[in-house]
Amino acid sequence: MARDPTHNGGSFLLAPPRAVFSPEAFSEQQRLTAQTAETFAQQEVAVASEAIERQDFEATRALLRQAGRLGLTGVDIPEAYGGLGLDFAASTIVADHLAVQGSFSVSFGAHVGIGTLPLVFFGSEEQKQKYLPRLATAEWVGAYALSEAGSGSDALAMRTEAKLTPGGDEYLLNGEKMWISNAGFADLFTVFATTGDRVTAFLVEAGCAGLATGPEEHKMGIHGSSTRSLLLRDVRVPRGNVLGEVGNGAHIAFQILNIGRFKLGAACIGGARNLLRQAIGYARQRHAFGQPIASFGLIQQYVARMAMGIYAGESAVYRTAGLMADERDLNEYAVECSMVKVHASEMLDAVVDQAVQIYGGNGFVSGNVAERAYRDARVNRIFEGTNEINRLLISGMLLRRAEKGSLALLPAAEQVAAEMLAPPTEQGVCEQARKVALLVCAAAHRRHRETLAQQQEILAMIADLLVGVYVMQSVAVRQPESVLTQAVLAEQMDAVEMTARHALAAISTGDELRTQMTWLRRLLKREPANLMALHRQIAERALEAQGYPA
Repeated sequence: MARDPTHNGGSFLLAPPRAVFSPEAFSEQQRLTAQTAETFAQQEVAVASEAIERQDFEATRALLRQAGRLGLTGVDIPEAYGGLGLDFAASTIVADHLAVQGSFSVSFGAHVGIGTLPLVFFGSEEQKQKYLPRLATAEWVGAYALSEAGSGSDALAMRTEAKLTPGGDEYLLNGEKMWISNAGFADLFTVFATTGDRVTAFLVEAGCAGLATGPEEHKMGIHGSSTRSLLLRDVRVPRGNVLGEVGNGAHIAFQILNIGRFKLGAACIGGARNLLRQAIGYARQRHAFGQPIASFGLIQQYVARMAMGIYAGESAVYRTAGLMADERDLNEYAVECSMVKVHASEMLDAVVDQAVQIYGGNGFVSGNVAERAYRDARVNRIFEGTNEINRLLISGMLLRRAEKGSLALLPAAEQVAAEMLAPPTEQGVCEQARKVALLVCAAAHRRHRETLAQQQEILAMIADLLVGVYVMQSVAVRQPESVLTQAVLAEQMDAVEMTARHALAAISTGDELRTQMTWLRRLLKREPANLMALHRQIAERALEAQGYPA
């Protein structure tokens, strides 16, 4: 599972992958990790759901400590500091298979991900020795304090300040952080504040004089998670608690957010997989017109689409986990992390909507598993940077790399344009989609160049094309002959074609547009798939498996 040196971040657009990491390639240890996490989630977390939802934070902390005894909270932490020191795939597996309860998934993710990883990657030896053993066992719980009320998605436009005291051995922190997960029971906060004209990260222990939290936010969903403001009034932080270097906070913040986005995507897969299993169970036992509703074609279509969404998202998540296995520069695959976050969060939204529809009126009643999942899922498109911001990041980062010459995007697009003047050749749908995305990127770059960053709608459409290509490649290489692969490729290709048409119409006019549409028709020439038949096959397998059929 070592990184392919020819596949740097973003290179999926330059050539199809030779292989991808997927659940079929799990080692024996990784399968055991998945089983351990799944068993704990079903037998401990799901059972405690009511206590979690009424904000019994002692119950949440007890579950975190139980997870710690199993090693689940220390997967990312090196053995030298009390963790398991497993690979990135194992960490992904845990985030995925623990996500059976939205509120606990948020608490767990905020602790083991953005609450702990800043220390793992950027902490000094002294800081690691002091804090990581307690975080590894969940004796202490971590939290990440970046957001502020006035900054929103512009995370670095913060007002929280840190000033060195006259003696030079402490910083005084003043300001207010908002929407801090785990704030109500966290023991250690990674707090970001301005030091002059730069941002610096600090390790701040709960209980410091001047540190307080506001009341719990009343949220649409994830009711059982703690979300509060963090108030800092002349909080004294030892100079030794600066994380990394002074002024390096922005680098730390964005590197950790990459992992946060990716882990969020992994958790969305687990949440969707769990809900599919419960929706199938309900559809098998709920009768209407003298037969189980699971026998109805339109219910089966929902089941199939749910399974397809999970399969597509799972393929992209584990492909990315494989790429990042040995990567120490967390920015290398920032584009892929954002793509995973956008795709998986929107997939989960579709799955919870379909689950509510399968449950019917019961799915609209407060307390029903589908109703709670519907509310809980909505925040994922806002967490870790809104999906709008992430779409701009996806296309913007790739195009900037192209302009700097670190990604040969524009030469690849020129090659595709040259191919349009040669006789047509047979090629698979993934290659068709990749070349379409290149054509649109080139057209946008030619038309707007220096002002492309202001064309947010076009950048968002480019991002959707890139996500489509990445997902299609991920499923096609994973299991080329699978009925799930065939169905996902067909639906994604339809979406790619529609998005490309809209994008080119927004970019070009006149003869140029007509030429581009001719190229598009030529590239996308294909026989339509019988999606109804594919849906029926997938639903049959899912119903037989009583859950996710892959």
